Amino acid sequence: MKKIKTSFFLLLLVSINLFANESIVLFIGEWAPYTSQKDDKGKISEIIVTEAFKLENIDVQYEYYPWKRSYRSVKEGMAVGTFPWYYSEQKEKDFIVTKEFLIRTKTVFFHLKSLKFHWESYEDLKKYAVGGTIGYTGTALLKDKGLQVQLVPREELNYKKMIKHRIDITASSIVVGVQLINKLFSKQERTLFTYHPKALFDSKMYMLISKKIPNAQKLADSFDKGLKKLKDSGEYDRIIAEFLAK
Repeated sequence: MKKIKTSFFLLLLVSINLFANESIVLFIGEWAPYTSQKDDKGKISEIIVTEAFKLENIDVQYEYYPWKRSYRSVKEGMAVGTFPWYYSEQKEKDFIVTKEFLIRTKTVFFHLKSLKFHWESYEDLKKYAVGGTIGYTGTALLKDKGLQVQLVPREELNYKKMIKHRIDITASSIVVGVQLINKLFSKQERTLFTYHPKALFDSKMYMLISKKIPNAQKLADSFDKGLKKLKDSGEYDRIIAEFLAK
């Protein structure tokens, strides 16, 4: 009888393991409304990623770090992946970049309405005091173009500096910039801000999977499959619409 009970218990454990979802860890940073440790209304990308992986029987846990650290740590294999990131050839060398895009964003220059700001070329930007965030793609792009960029560790600090006239412009995703302004300032102060319609870049953002983890390509393929299912079902559009309406 004792052997029967033991055999049954072992069989139960095996059955549980067979049907248990795989669990992975992703490193991300603070970039509401796409990712946020502090704001439940700032997790559009997180919800999409969770649901996409869930469709492939994979559970996700998130750990939050500065973006530069998240990038470097995942590159070294300390976590499965990180998101959302713009595509670049360097990222293709450092990671497996998923095929399905996660989010599409338009990045523009925000400024105070009192500033007569206009730009057509990077040369035009050299007369302005530019604010940038450490680890951001837009910041790296502007520095590569030879611009002097005042760096801050958190994007919101650029807007606090701007309203005090310590910088003239800063590049942000339109959705992110508008949300930060609404979050940080009074109703009257919000009216002081605007953004230039010309995009610094209009691009898609992706999941980056570490090349140094086991089954890296399989996990990247699973994410692509799950995300495509989410988009095809209409749930992807519903998640974005619901969060932007909050």
